[in-house]
Amino acid sequence: MKTTLLILSTVFCLAMCRESDDPTGPELRNDVMVYENGLAYDGCETHVALNWNDPKKVVRYAPDAESVALLESFLGNEAQKQGNIIYKFTDRKKTVQCGWGSKFEADEITVVSIR
Repeated sequence: MKTTLLILSTVFCLAMCRESDDPTGPELRNDVMVYENGLAYDGCETHVALNWNDPKKVVRYAPDAESVALLESFLGNEAQKQGNIIYKFTDRKKTVQCGWGSKFEADEITVVSIR
């Protein structure tokens, strides 16, 4: 009985103490401006921006492939829309293409939810 209790306690402790299997870190929440894929009119591919009201502080993120559909659904027929997202970093960089051959590097994110 003592051996069984000791084994169960050890397994429980190890399960509770282990580090997260998710290498991308915690989920974050921010107010953002979501921009549609505007390459057709010399805009940029779908991306999100924090601090969009202050050009000196703007931070842009590129959604991963799975998140693009979620953002496009959120946008509907609008070219841009303010929202609140929950997201996680993928620990990768992504190049966002823009019109006239310009582009920018951004941290890639996975959008968990947007409203």
